[in-house]
Parts: sequence; C-alpha cells; structure tokens
Amino acid sequence: MASGATFQDFFTRTMGEFGSVPKRGLIYAATAGALSAAADLAHWSLGPTPTDIDYAAFAFVICVWLVAGYATTMAMIDKPFSSGGFLRFTGMTIATFVPIFSGLAMLVYASRENANVLLTFALAVLIFGVLVIAFLPAWPIAQGLSRVFVNPARVVKATRGYRWSLVLVFFAASSVNKLVPNMSSASNVGEAALLAIAGAVVSAATLVLTASIAVTAWKFATQRDPSLAFG
Repeated sequence: MASGATFQDFFTRTMGEFGSVPKRGLIYAATAGALSAAADLAHWSLGPTPTDIDYAAFAFVICVWLVAGYATTMAMIDKPFSSGGFLRFTGMTIATFVPIFSGLAMLVYASRENANVLLTFALAVLIFGVLVIAFLPAWPIAQGLSRVFVNPARVVKATRGYRWSLVLVFFAASSVNKLVPNMSSASNVGEAALLAIAGAVVSAATLVLTASIAVTAWKFATQRDPSLAFG
C-alpha cells in the first residue's frame, strides 16, 4: 500500500473514531475540558505569578485528564474500566512522555550553560521523544488491557506500514490547542470568560482526538499483531 493511501486510510479511520465517540466518552472529555478552563480562569484572576493554588489546581487537572483519557478510550473500544487497567494505562502514558520532557529539560539547561555538546545531545533526545510519542499511542491501551508487561518494541514493530501516518497525525493533533489564544491575552473578565469557554471546547476536542488517534493506532496494531488486543 502506498504511503499516501495509508495516511488517508489512517486519517479517515481516526475521524471515524472521533465522530463515533460514545455519549459517556463525550461527557468525560467535556468534564476534563471544563475543569481545565476553570483552572485557567482562576489562574488569570489571581495574576501571572503562580501560587500554591495554581500548583494544586494544575495537579488536580492532570489527574482528571488522565482519568478522562482512560475512561474515554475504554468507552471507545467497549472495554470495562478497572483500577489496575487505569494504573497500567497511566503508567505507560507517562512513560511515553519521559523522553521528550527529559530532552526539554536538558535543552533548557544546555542553553543556560552554553553547553554546545549537551545542546546537540538534548536535541537528539527531543527528536527521539517526539518519535516515541508518535509511534506509541497504542501502547497505553495494550498495556491497560494486559496484566503482563507489553514490550513497546512489539507495538513499534506493529506500526510497520503506517509510521509516517502516525507522525503526520501527531503534528496535526498538536496544532489543535493553538486555535484558542492564551488566557493571558484577555484584558477583562468578559474576554477571559469567552476564552475559557472556547478553551473548554478545544480541550475536550483535543482529548477526544487524542483518544481517537490512540484507538485507531491500537486497531491498526492489532491487525498486524493480534496478541496486542489482549496483551
């Protein structure tokens, strides 16, 4: 299959998943989006300097997003929820972001210290981190369904034939949040409220889109490695 046709197929199926999210999945996503917007609005009202309230709200919103992401994904693939599944799903989700966050941390440090060698290494780690996130959206689902460790190499191997599709969709999804201006641009309560509402909608859509990409990637992966459907 040509790469262009593969991308078209992957994109079409992703949009199909996006448009067929169960009602309860939409409720989970809407709740997470609303809480995120409420936290942003609270931060705007308290001023630009972060406070303990901001940190607590951020931690709470992250937890809500993780729960909503798991619940929405399981609803989309019609699998039961479980505390163990959530912990495994969340653990692998966090693991996929470790490389890119490590690269960003090294990049900031290297820039401040003018460490050119470390800067080059940081950029390499950053690129690797992007590829990890792009290639492994199916990993948290596969691990959430399995009590036995799922080797990420199995998931990467199962992406053969649509890897560029994953990369392109990843960058497309990353741009969705840029549709709404930052809350700091609001000059009054009315503008802040409107941006919060718009932010809630975009955040909910982003969560559903991310889940749709993960579900589509998982379904593609299970076609190449059926054992990933059960762990």
